[in-house]
Amino acid sequence: MKSLISADIEALPPLPQTIVALQKICLDEETTIKQVTSIIEKDPFLTAELIKYANSPIYGYTRKIHSVFQAVSMFGISTAKGLAIASAVKASFQIDLSPYSINTKQFVNVANLKSAFLFQWYQDKKELLGILMPCALVMHIGMVIITDCVKKKNKEQEFVQKFNPQAFIDSENTFLNCNQFKILELLFEHWNFERTMVQTAHYLLEDEPPKDLEPYIYPLRVINALISPFSIAEQTQINTALQYIRHYKLDMDSFNATLKNIKLLQESM
Repeated sequence: MKSLISADIEALPPLPQTIVALQKICLDEETTIKQVTSIIEKDPFLTAELIKYANSPIYGYTRKIHSVFQAVSMFGISTAKGLAIASAVKASFQIDLSPYSINTKQFVNVANLKSAFLFQWYQDKKELLGILMPCALVMHIGMVIITDCVKKKNKEQEFVQKFNPQAFIDSENTFLNCNQFKILELLFEHWNFERTMVQTAHYLLEDEPPKDLEPYIYPLRVINALISPFSIAEQTQINTALQYIRHYKLDMDSFNATLKNIKLLQESM
């Protein structure tokens, strides 16, 4: 099955040149909103996507956004880059998650909720959102690859019978000797994403990530505990997320404030 997964990934089309240029320019700390705007505006699809994100009530803004410049100014360069990357990645896939008993709307809503929660929680650390936002938005995209491979092998029914949504990573490892987060790493490598994104995916489940990756991995672990494709902010999930926050010494007050708004975030989707 691993060889089929690798073949599926290799067959994916390259991401738009806009994303390559965007990643490159955003490595420079002196990059301006105007420069980022000029790159995104060259791609009609990403232009429409970013403006759509900016006008989504899930991000909490009430002002009507009409241009890329307004959207980048509102989100900030890091977040705008992250949203553009996520849009390009999602556009590369036909989403089918039938073996997981998840529909496309549910899958997309979970991704948007993860990103919106992080966006509110990390308002004071926006420089991290360039990595956190795309990772949150495409966190579970490996499930699409897994679905395709399971169907090609005619093992859909077998997968369904053995799959446990409460321990979905363990189920994937048992059935495939691989999991969606390993696939996420392979996807990031395939598209030549910056090292930090590739390494963040690689160490997401590892016990001792490198120190320089902790600011990305720890909040992603929290958000992954709180919001899964199969359940959202149930009490056991909240308890686990809070344990992570205490252990990792993350911002508890801001997290709790965002958690109080999670129902409003869901209603905004």
